[in-house]
Amino acid sequence: MKKTNSGKFGFRTTLLTSISLAAALTAAGCGNSNNNGNASPSASAAPSASSTASASASASASPSASSELEPVELTWYYPQNAANADLALVNEAVNKITKEKINATIKLSPIDFGTYEQKMNTMTASGEKMDIIWTSSWLFKFDQNQLKGAFLPLDDLLKTHGQQLYDSLEKKFWDDATLQGKIYAVPNFQFSAQRASLVIQKRFIDKYNLDTSTIKKMEDLEPFLKQIKDGEPGITPFGTQKGFYTALLYGIDTKVPVYYTDETNTVLPEITKERKENYALAHSWYTKGYINPDAATLKAANDVYNKGTTAVWFDWTGKPGSEVEYKAADGGYDVELVPMGEAVFTGAASTLNAISRTSKNPERAMMFLELVNTDKELYNTLVYGIEGKHYEKTTGNFIKINQDAGYFTNTDWIFGNITNEYLPEGSPADKIEQTIKMNNEARVSKYNGFVFNSEPVKTEIANVNAVNEEYAASLGTGTLDPAKYLPIYEEKLNKAGAEKIRAEKQKQLNEWLAANGK
Repeated sequence: MKKTNSGKFGFRTTLLTSISLAAALTAAGCGNSNNNGNASPSASAAPSASSTASASASASASPSASSELEPVELTWYYPQNAANADLALVNEAVNKITKEKINATIKLSPIDFGTYEQKMNTMTASGEKMDIIWTSSWLFKFDQNQLKGAFLPLDDLLKTHGQQLYDSLEKKFWDDATLQGKIYAVPNFQFSAQRASLVIQKRFIDKYNLDTSTIKKMEDLEPFLKQIKDGEPGITPFGTQKGFYTALLYGIDTKVPVYYTDETNTVLPEITKERKENYALAHSWYTKGYINPDAATLKAANDVYNKGTTAVWFDWTGKPGSEVEYKAADGGYDVELVPMGEAVFTGAASTLNAISRTSKNPERAMMFLELVNTDKELYNTLVYGIEGKHYEKTTGNFIKINQDAGYFTNTDWIFGNITNEYLPEGSPADKIEQTIKMNNEARVSKYNGFVFNSEPVKTEIANVNAVNEEYAASLGTGTLDPAKYLPIYEEKLNKAGAEKIRAEKQKQLNEWLAANGK
């Protein structure tokens, strides 16, 4: 969506941004984070030197060591864009590697993005036996599910069966996988920032001579959308899923909803003036026929563009190299990524893999997570499939992917550390270096280190989430007229306890600021 999204959004995201982050999926990676898709600000850097060394060394248990281990089968649940006919074939190739290295086989169990959260909620609530579960800040939420006891703490397992994995990532990434002083998941190293962007099909940019450098805010896009509406029958001018509001566009901190320029550190309400303006713009575009009519009800973000009939859509993540992923996902049309603002570091929690509390083999699950993050062959098999069938190596680190060969994920950010990946044709040769650079240079929240304890207002949060489910997508996509329905939405939010949540967050933030001398 990722990615991200693939794919990428911080897991302690406030209620203010949670609605908008729900649509940032696959390119996020997300990512991707509204979503489709990944996801605690601190300056990110490259994985440590040991991670790149380990990738080439394919370090983990040696064949002789693996023969001393009892054979086990592990299950791994994660989201996918579409079913792959050759999943079993790729699973067999994966198991050939894992059997040799850690005497384990892995049952790959992908679930489509649209139903992933629902199915995982059901499975975890029933106590179903599972080993590895993909989680994030925006889909099957990491913090909420950890508080329910869904995941095992990993600190001891990392020391005994994953030390190389632990050493491969900087502390700041592990901090994003830490709750109540313990590590509960393994971050997938990827683009750990967000840069709100537009994705525009290049054929329309060229046809209408659009100067993308002139687009500084969403309103600047409207003349182009009118050209598409008037001149391109069958083409949706602007595609969205659940809306395109994000704090990233309005100078609001994504960790705690406070204006960057506000020295009083005043936590903003659920409905800000910026959100109201965004809803009004969305409704204007919707009534003019610019926005896809099914925007409020689409299950996954990639449904917005996967037919190749959408001219422009909103990308929550704006990660380096995502043009290639979007081209692959929108019918093969070239696109241009148009950043709408600076990159904001959102941490590693947009894409994580955790070990289920019901796992019968947590030690071997940790060994597998170490392997998938350090073994280049294993990682690329999961991402791209089998060499010679699903992809061909070309020059250097580049590959040519056959999307129709039976295995195509387009979600590298789901599986592990992207510094191990081959680069699809068309990717920038320095994609990894760009990713690391942007992670390092992204704006860091002034509230880095603050963790909101939601326990005192958990009932109110549940009630507010229910109200958001009822109204946010329809207002965010312009389907409902905000002049009529926004007052109703705000009233229901207040009755649900939105102001109580804000007051509690303000109280905890003030205490944190005082304790840290800020």
